[in-house]
Amino acid sequence: MSGSAPIGVHYDACYERHDTGFCHPESAERYRVLRSALEELPEDIVRLPRRRATVSEILLAHEHYYHDLVYRDTETFADCLRTGDTNICEESYEVALEASGAVLAAVDAVMRGEVRRAFCAVRPPGHHATSARGMGFCIFNHVAIAARYLQSHHGLRRIAIVDWDVHHGNGTEAIFLEDPDVFYVSLHEQGIYPYTGPATEHGQGAGKGTTLNLPLPSASNGETALAAWDEFAAPALDAFQPEFLLVSAGFDALASDPIGGLRWDTATFTALTERCVALAEKWCGGRMVSSLEGGYDPPALAAAALAHVRALK
Repeated sequence: MSGSAPIGVHYDACYERHDTGFCHPESAERYRVLRSALEELPEDIVRLPRRRATVSEILLAHEHYYHDLVYRDTETFADCLRTGDTNICEESYEVALEASGAVLAAVDAVMRGEVRRAFCAVRPPGHHATSARGMGFCIFNHVAIAARYLQSHHGLRRIAIVDWDVHHGNGTEAIFLEDPDVFYVSLHEQGIYPYTGPATEHGQGAGKGTTLNLPLPSASNGETALAAWDEFAAPALDAFQPEFLLVSAGFDALASDPIGGLRWDTATFTALTERCVALAEKWCGGRMVSSLEGGYDPPALAAAALAHVRALK
């Protein structure tokens, strides 16, 4: 991969068609604020195109009956997935396909060397979605699909997923819990939704040792997270030697976030991104794609996401 290749960013107004209802924290308005901020990025950052994921691509990480359930629920104008706490509208299925497809398009662009790294500002988020259940505002697990896509379409084997959303990515962990070729690291607040992700969970079966949960005390600051990364995540990922790095980039650990209880600031996300870039340069030929997860204070989300993009260089 060329070291002179630019950074890529994906955003699109299509994601605002996913209507979650009145006063919902994961709203189209939240996304509009972020999109407006990303539109002001300098011209040397490449805007990546959208594309719709195929059903076969969704099935890389999800059960067929769950895909069909999502399709039927949107076709019948349900206002919530029957699997749980994810609001939907009649366009949510199509928007979720666009979100997954955008992450795959970014992966393709990185693998072709068109961009070095990329951030995908998509919604609905994905990391709570298991193979057979949408929950926690999530429908399809974009990062999980991307990991399987890298293996099946690009011939890579060892994929690392770093998740720094304030909530544990229970869906991603469950999908890869027994997989020795996907290493999942989560930095999250302990004791909050979805009440999973203890430090004692390290994977199961053949995947024993490829799950690393780093639950952080409520009200802890970014220095606590960075220390946990340096002491535990960095050496574990070095030992794994990934070929590609995916990031579930939630920004709800910010001190101003109305849902999370951590006390990170924008500089924390810059520092975490720099650490991920260093890891990608060391083991992955620089290859890294991040996908938006949570973050519910729109101005703070936009500022942190911009800091993340700048640190991808």
